Amino acid sequence: AGRSRLDGRRAVSIQVKKRVGENIIRIVEDVNRVIEERSLTWPAGTEISKLMNEAEEIEQMVNDLENNILSGLILVIVVLFFALGARNAVLVGTAIPFSMLISFLVLSALGITLNMVVLFSLTLALGMLVDNAIVIVENIFRYMQQGVPRLEAAVKATAEVALPVTASTLTTLAVFFPLLFWTGIVGEFMAYLPITVIITLSSSLFVALVINPALAAIFLRLPSGKPSAELKVSAEEIARAGEAPVTIKGPVLKAYQRMLAGAINHRAAVLSMAFLIVIAMVFVWLYRVGLEKSIEFFPAMAPENIYLNLNMPEGADLEYSDRIARQVELALCKGAGHGLASPDENPADCYYSQLEDKVHTLRNGRRVQGITDMANVKHIYSRTVAFEGGTSLFEDTSPNRIGVQFYDIQDRLEPSSLTVEEIRKRIEDIPGGQVNISEQQMGPPTGRTINIEIAGDNFQVLGLIARQVRQVLEKMPFVHDISDDFETGSPTVKVRIDRQRTAMLGLSTNTVGFALKVAFNGIKVSTFREGDEDYDLTVQLPKADREKTDILRELLIPTAQGLVPLSTIAKFEVTGGLGRINRIDHERVVTITANVDETKSSGAVVRNQAKGLLDQFRIPPGYKIRFTGEQDMQTEAEDFLKWAFAVAAFLVIIILVPLFDSITQPAIVMTSVLLSFGGVFLGLSVMKFPFGIIMTGIGVISLVGVVVNNAIVLVDYTNRLRQRGIHTKEAIIAAGCTRLRPVMLTAVTTILGLLPMVTGVSYDFRNMRISWVSESSQYWGPMAIAVIFGLGLATVLTLVVVPTLYSLAYTTGIVSERGIKRVKKAYWAPFYRLTGAKPEEE
Repeated sequence: AGRSRLDGRRAVSIQVKKRVGENIIRIVEDVNRVIEERSLTWPAGTEISKLMNEAEEIEQMVNDLENNILSGLILVIVVLFFALGARNAVLVGTAIPFSMLISFLVLSALGITLNMVVLFSLTLALGMLVDNAIVIVENIFRYMQQGVPRLEAAVKATAEVALPVTASTLTTLAVFFPLLFWTGIVGEFMAYLPITVIITLSSSLFVALVINPALAAIFLRLPSGKPSAELKVSAEEIARAGEAPVTIKGPVLKAYQRMLAGAINHRAAVLSMAFLIVIAMVFVWLYRVGLEKSIEFFPAMAPENIYLNLNMPEGADLEYSDRIARQVELALCKGAGHGLASPDENPADCYYSQLEDKVHTLRNGRRVQGITDMANVKHIYSRTVAFEGGTSLFEDTSPNRIGVQFYDIQDRLEPSSLTVEEIRKRIEDIPGGQVNISEQQMGPPTGRTINIEIAGDNFQVLGLIARQVRQVLEKMPFVHDISDDFETGSPTVKVRIDRQRTAMLGLSTNTVGFALKVAFNGIKVSTFREGDEDYDLTVQLPKADREKTDILRELLIPTAQGLVPLSTIAKFEVTGGLGRINRIDHERVVTITANVDETKSSGAVVRNQAKGLLDQFRIPPGYKIRFTGEQDMQTEAEDFLKWAFAVAAFLVIIILVPLFDSITQPAIVMTSVLLSFGGVFLGLSVMKFPFGIIMTGIGVISLVGVVVNNAIVLVDYTNRLRQRGIHTKEAIIAAGCTRLRPVMLTAVTTILGLLPMVTGVSYDFRNMRISWVSESSQYWGPMAIAVIFGLGLATVLTLVVVPTLYSLAYTTGIVSERGIKRVKKAYWAPFYRLTGAKPEEE
């Protein structure tokens, strides 16, 4: 038995849960179809409200990601249009649909359907899709500008950069490869990201090396409109012209040339300044964010829905639970300052009086009535039951709960986190039961921020320790919604039978027990048939008598001598019953959970503070206190991401060493990764975000593959110019100026592809309007910020620092070689004087 209310009015609730592996959107569509078909036969005035609909939230997030992808695509095409011209932009842009088509075919063959992780992975890869195409098409375009015919330019220009382009793509794939081995709940949740990125970038490499050159050989034109194929030049002139660096002209290239020359002349100052910038960004971030909020596990999202879980005392009946629920509902409607309402007051009267007074103008211009003075609350759903057990949609908890559904994110007047804080203030002083708030989790089920397990043998001692731990947590700032699963059991009436008196009356304990069972549980005595239906006839005491313990004294037991009062052969005593006992790894365990206000402090910091306080506890021998739940997941994720970063860096170096046939040059390339860290902390400082173990951590790992691409192309072309006999300094400057445009374009396109994810601003292509907020940006924004700012700063510094390091490595190599020759000459000098031999002959 139970009672339900929707916005204060009596209602009947039906919960629909999906099986593991089923599509929730399809299930909701089936439910909607059933409601539509059956509603025709329902009584007039019947209203159907669908609450806590997770399918709507998933569809909204999918729509956000789709809009972000399309908006980013448009931004990328616009930049290419202005940088390369309309025809060249179209040629480069073809890499996106072709790569996406191949990726979708492979994903479909693998049985991977679209979800929010796959869609974000496509958004992350969007800007990188055109990187290879930009380098190849821009190189073909440069060959044509040097006078090489179009067909020869397509072949030779593609061959020239094919190896570094392939190597740069392989480095990116190598970075995401370790993420395939991520285990645990978080690993299962994020597994689609490396799979999708690897498939998409592999497809883009195929398109860049095969399809783009073929299209360029047919359609590419110079700005004048005159096809380069009409220029008659010899094969030697083609090779010499195509291999020549770009002619330095224009204010941008000339300014960059002067800057590079100055940097090479002041290498120590430039390198010191670059690394000081990285260190300074870390301190700026710590100053802006604060040490207490510097680390987070998953991003804190504004919840779509929350549950108020009502934990009632043992033995509470339906009337008691419903009365407490009504008090909570009235507090939500009237506010904390109005005091407790009468138990008979109907929440519906309060809600619908608010409907007459409160009309809120929402951000998109629609006028929507609110049921409380809190603008974000759309519906309030209450459910109380007459039994324990059961779960909420969010976590294992009491079956008595109140659900609060907020408006969609674009219709909220304030962040829903502020509304949650207001709700917490209104319900904190309600007596009669414990009320905890559970927020909906959008990511993997990590549980509450604080999860403490107390293990031992004696159940009562566990309860005593749990109370002491709760007292410690209650005194800590930013900790709320503290609860535990220790249950002492419901009050129980024990019937102690006097066996001697029972035997003298010719009774047995079984006979007395059977009589009690019949009185309270009932016994089937017959069946009544009406038509085709059978009804059981049960004999038992009336409900009012079953709820009173005094009835035991009036209960009569039949004997051979007649009816005997039960009180003459038994005594009664009220004791506590046995509560629920939970075991983990064969140990009795009591679990204490709590939430942390992530807007004011970091969960990791608060956990460490709580751990320090609990370490001072003196607990009996054989009992243990351990932090689990999110703590274990965070530690596991930290260890894995450190391992993944190390493996990714190692794989990148393994790829670069044979490419450059050097150990020094891969080290120069990897320096750009260190420089990108300054950009990561700059982005976190600007947005005032903590360092997310999962999202920011994956963003940093992604940078390893993205950032090195520009450095690879730059160093490779410098080597080519040096092999042609050009002086090192001139080769460095010429390579930098020649690769400036493709380096800047690849960085800008990658940044623009992720920009809608950070700002939350995109174009809603379904409703044909601008969307100013995005639910998905709250979740994926930290990762996008890490990539955008890290790549942005790394690109600027790479264009200066990598050439400077190259010059320093070359000079150091010459100095070392000359020093070795001097040592050899000094070592062999006595031998030369004795023998008269000359060093040249030796």
